[in-house]
Amino acid sequence: MSTKKKICIIGAGPSGLCTAKEIQENNPNIDVKVFEKSDAIGGVFSNCYEGLSLVNNPFLISFSDFPPQDNCDDLRMWKAKEYVDYLNRYAKYNHLLPLIFFNHTVQKINKKGKQWEVCFQKDGDIEIEIFDYLAICSGANHKARKTHLPNQEKFSGEVIYGGNTKKVSGLKGKKVVFVGLGETASDLVYLSRNLVRQSYVSVRRWPGYFIPRYHDNKPTDLDTSNIYHALSRDVDDSRLSFLTSFKRKLEYKNIALQEDKQIQNAMNHFNSSYKSINYLGPFRRVTTKSCGFIKAYLEDKTSLKPEIVNLEGKKVIFKDGSSVLADTIVLCTGNTFNLSFLPDDILDKTSSINKLYKYIFIPDVEHCYFIGFARPNLGSLPSVAELQARYLSAYLKQEIDLPNQEKMQQEILNQQQRFKWQFPVDFERITHLVDYYWYTRLLAKDLNALPKQWRLFFLDIHLWYKVNFSFLYPGIYRLYPHNAKSKKIASIIKKFPTMNKKVLFVETILYLLNKLSKLFSIK
Repeated sequence: MSTKKKICIIGAGPSGLCTAKEIQENNPNIDVKVFEKSDAIGGVFSNCYEGLSLVNNPFLISFSDFPPQDNCDDLRMWKAKEYVDYLNRYAKYNHLLPLIFFNHTVQKINKKGKQWEVCFQKDGDIEIEIFDYLAICSGANHKARKTHLPNQEKFSGEVIYGGNTKKVSGLKGKKVVFVGLGETASDLVYLSRNLVRQSYVSVRRWPGYFIPRYHDNKPTDLDTSNIYHALSRDVDDSRLSFLTSFKRKLEYKNIALQEDKQIQNAMNHFNSSYKSINYLGPFRRVTTKSCGFIKAYLEDKTSLKPEIVNLEGKKVIFKDGSSVLADTIVLCTGNTFNLSFLPDDILDKTSSINKLYKYIFIPDVEHCYFIGFARPNLGSLPSVAELQARYLSAYLKQEIDLPNQEKMQQEILNQQQRFKWQFPVDFERITHLVDYYWYTRLLAKDLNALPKQWRLFFLDIHLWYKVNFSFLYPGIYRLYPHNAKSKKIASIIKKFPTMNKKVLFVETILYLLNKLSKLFSIK
């Protein structure tokens, strides 16, 4: 008689795949099943609008133990299809495909003692299976966030959701108002700019902090370093703000392509236009990593409008008193998760993901875990999800212990307060927002996976240099234990580019001064 436990992983997107891989590889006493409602892996990336481009270079969006390539010859950002191809290679290499049950839609989950009764639909029939553990990996972008505009019922045009817009050809010849200015809206504005009759973008308060995807044909996430991200999050509101400002101006001065200079100048204008939040800087804002809107704006193909306050027939009236006629309103107001299959008492405890310990564990519910719901302000979600999956695997293997209920609740309160302070204008709207650098290091520390700085410095200074002065590659948390895999990752890290040496020098000075100011508590 088998004594193996069973885990049900819901979702075969990036989070579900890395969770299945980590548990299968490290937890031999657990049988893994992945239920995927569609007929393909990839989650939202396999069902998105045509032309979607990712916002990170391939090394930052890929999993740390399965690099996209052995060199750095091609660091352009993938299209969604290229990323899904990568995920298929990852699944095949790690023997995950036999674990995935496609066209299995979870309908309802009930608690049965210490186990879970999972009801799922397959080929039109409802079936039931019992599991010991649940890993919810269905993602925070499962469905469009419902938005109701003022007097929307009086609008005689059509109102659609951006996430449901697979091809922009449906907007051809129309006057369109896009609501919201995240990456989806920015992309759709650009992709449709030569198809629509007129284009407008309405924002309720202000856009996210604009960051271009490329400078001089190189991904902008290469123009950063771990020491820069180690700075205090209030550095833009401190005595060192002059240095951060100088550092960014130095970066912008090094841009060679004229078009990229124009785009960056326009982004600087928008990023500094809202005086009440200027002091926050990029570390404390939701970022919009897309040039689409800016390019369309510079081409005079779209206009920025304030919040919509009323709708009458086809007339769209904005807060500043201006109005336009529109055939279509495209709501790009974000997505949210759908956990309606969970029991009501658990739904109440997961209404906001920041109620979870380390954004993974429900404090007083055993054997139910969440992977891939924390949204990093910078960096990439798959990198975060992979570390969460490693954390869960280590916990199930009893290599990590959780604190008692009282300490867990206190840590949850601390994480809520931290991010409410760090993201004062975005936290209430995006409650699962986390700081990529801080959160990944938090998990890596418990996994004993942080780079051993002094050892690296004395034994392999070249690797030490690239770990600290190159971009936020998650492979730095795979350098231990020493084996063939970690050796390969180290060799790849050594090939990574770094930014302009003058900029790195300024970042180093900034890092050291920031350390000193914290040591002597200088604001």
